[in-house]
Amino acid sequence: MDEAAKRRLELAALVVDGLQPQVLWPSYFGQAPCSEFELRAYLHGVLALPDFEHGHGTDPKGKEATSGRSLPQSNPRKSDQPDGLFERTDEDLLAALGAAGRFLLTPERAEEERLASLRETDLLHSGPEETFDRVVTAAREYFGVGAASLSLIAKDAQFFKSVIGPLREETPRQIALCTETIRRDSMLVINDTLTNEQFASNPLVVGDPYIRFYAGYPLNGPRGWNIGTLCVIDQKPRTFTPSDELVLRSLAAIVQNDIDARTLR
Repeated sequence: MDEAAKRRLELAALVVDGLQPQVLWPSYFGQAPCSEFELRAYLHGVLALPDFEHGHGTDPKGKEATSGRSLPQSNPRKSDQPDGLFERTDEDLLAALGAAGRFLLTPERAEEERLASLRETDLLHSGPEETFDRVVTAAREYFGVGAASLSLIAKDAQFFKSVIGPLREETPRQIALCTETIRRDSMLVINDTLTNEQFASNPLVVGDPYIRFYAGYPLNGPRGWNIGTLCVIDQKPRTFTPSDELVLRSLAAIVQNDIDARTLR
């Protein structure tokens, strides 16, 4: 294991012990507090620290460094045998970072963590809920579309926690447009599916329910994993303005607040 990878795992280990990485960053690297982008970039190995940040070489003014910075020790036992610890539990440490560390995990482990997050919400087995139905109804009425839904992406299928309109109760995950929304981790808007190379031949586009327009916003479970979406669908193409995006994001925030509240109980 190279030094950079080991340092990323050290940071992950400290997070497991309950320390916040954004707070830890200044004392660990001698820099100002990091942004979420910097943290993800560093953990992913994209952002490297200059030599002087590792306590050797020269500092920015060209002066020779006299000594390295001491790293915080979260647990003396971890410092006694760091190599063995990291070789045995590296994925467990990285998994503790939640969705922020998903790019460091194998696809299989990342999906295990995402599904565990979905199970913890109990949304799949708690039946219809008025709170969600009201939001979905409001979304359909505001946008004047054919259908709206709160969808959950399980292992092999998309299920609807709440739905209004001509949509199937269950859809194979591999063809569900919401699968792409949670993969991108951002709002997905398709103004006309028939002009979109990725979706033009999708069975849900060329067949029932004949989706021509789609807009979806991802919803998170515990530890930030994307577990589903709030989406609106129409059988004809349409525009979606920045104002429309703001409304969909605001409606999704209502749902997200409810999900967050139930997972903190």
